[in-house]
Amino acid sequence: MDVEKLPALPIFQSSIPGVSCSSFAMSALKQETRSAEESADIATDAQEKSRFTTLVVQLAIIPLGVVLFCVALGGLFMWLTSERKDMDDYLQALRTSSGARRGLQAQFLLDYIQESKRWQGIFDVTAQMSGNREQFLARNPHAVADIVQVFQESAGEDPKTRRYLALVLGLLEDNEAVTALRGGLNDSDPDTVKNCLWALARLKEQESALKIIELTRSEEPSVRMMAVYALGSMDSPQAQPTLAAALNDSDDLVKWNAAFALASKGNAGGRAVLERLLDKAYVDRFTQTTPENRQRYRIEAVTLLAKLDGSAAIPTLQKVSTEDADFQVRNAAMQQLNNLKHK
Repeated sequence: MDVEKLPALPIFQSSIPGVSCSSFAMSALKQETRSAEESADIATDAQEKSRFTTLVVQLAIIPLGVVLFCVALGGLFMWLTSERKDMDDYLQALRTSSGARRGLQAQFLLDYIQESKRWQGIFDVTAQMSGNREQFLARNPHAVADIVQVFQESAGEDPKTRRYLALVLGLLEDNEAVTALRGGLNDSDPDTVKNCLWALARLKEQESALKIIELTRSEEPSVRMMAVYALGSMDSPQAQPTLAAALNDSDDLVKWNAAFALASKGNAGGRAVLERLLDKAYVDRFTQTTPENRQRYRIEAVTLLAKLDGSAAIPTLQKVSTEDADFQVRNAAMQQLNNLKHK
């Protein structure tokens, strides 16, 4: 159909019988008026809601935010001030506590020393950290004497106290603690004995050698292991025969430490043990040690094999440097190869 031929429709023309154009127009105007009024009502409601929202924000949300900010600021201030404890605070808490509570305070003291960054972890102390230790002792001249006193007073009480304090005394490396640590070798708690052995090894205390040799025959594997470790730091003529015997111990960790101790003295008696430590699958079976320590054992084996065998160790080191699954062990082997090439 041609659009131009459609008839024009008159405006307001009604097709409903009995309804005039004017009444239709009036009806339309009324409808428009009602629509306008409804729109005005909606706008008024929106304005009222907006004013209500503004009041809520001003009277409730903003003040609540201010209160929460003040609480957070106060909490931060309290945290900062509460964390600023020094050695005297920890020692005072240790002296004034007893029983299980004293053991807990001893643990707090150990944590404070280790986490204060004055020196590194128990098995990784560097010359720089040793320098910081001297500064620490200079600032706390009575620390060792106070700890020794509590260590001795705690005999027969909660064993945790003596365990933690033996580690603290080892970290402090002060000869004033030697007598107390020697006494700790007779403790009934194996963990206290083990920690005292570690502390005496840190002090390179030679006069305890006979007692330490005796402890290499302890019924407790952890005590035997630490006794062997301690002998590695001693120059006693009886140390090497005892370490050689420990290579046949029923506990593999004792064997490993005996091999390390012998190799550090230039004795190749534990070479076979060191070579076996290069087998990652074998070492990973010992889940009683952490993955980090298992990695350290293997890196130490690489280092000591290079020390013992020199250029004869190159084929073994080359294999480790290219095939081992542990990047850190491969890197240690590469470093040893580089050292051997430049000798």
